[in-house]
Amino acid sequence: MRLIINALKSVWTLSAYRWLSVSSFTLFFILYLMTLPSSFTGGQIGWTAMQYLDLSMVILSFIMALLVAFIMTLMVWLIRQGQKSSKASATGGILVGIFAPVLCCSPIIPIIFGSLASLLPSFIGSSGPLFQGFIATHQTELFTIAIILLLLALYQNAKKVIHGNSCHLK
Repeated sequence: MRLIINALKSVWTLSAYRWLSVSSFTLFFILYLMTLPSSFTGGQIGWTAMQYLDLSMVILSFIMALLVAFIMTLMVWLIRQGQKSSKASATGGILVGIFAPVLCCSPIIPIIFGSLASLLPSFIGSSGPLFQGFIATHQTELFTIAIILLLLALYQNAKKVIHGNSCHLK
């Protein structure tokens, strides 16, 4: 935890990175607020989905947006310093957090599985609704996985900010 705090303090010495954190948080907080309730709106994302928000969705949106904002800030700083940033964990966390509620109740999965069934009828069959049911019943676990992936990406990027490209000789 101290590593992450020290990395953010180091990066936030420049006002541009503080601004990046605030703007990223605002953008992703609004995005998550509109996306998380989409399992109640039939997969529709937008301002109308916000009427289905409850306290747990607001808290999840806040946590994931905060983590993404911190990750974005550290990643941009690392890239500008000519270092490689850890993008895979962050991408996984963001995608799981956004797509879990959308795929639950939207027609996307039946369309995809229907298209695949035309190519491989015995392989795909009617598994689209089963997949949607799995996502709907395990949404909490999927959001937990998304947060873990985001925390992992934040730690990896913070570690690179603090330690840089140094190699340790024994």
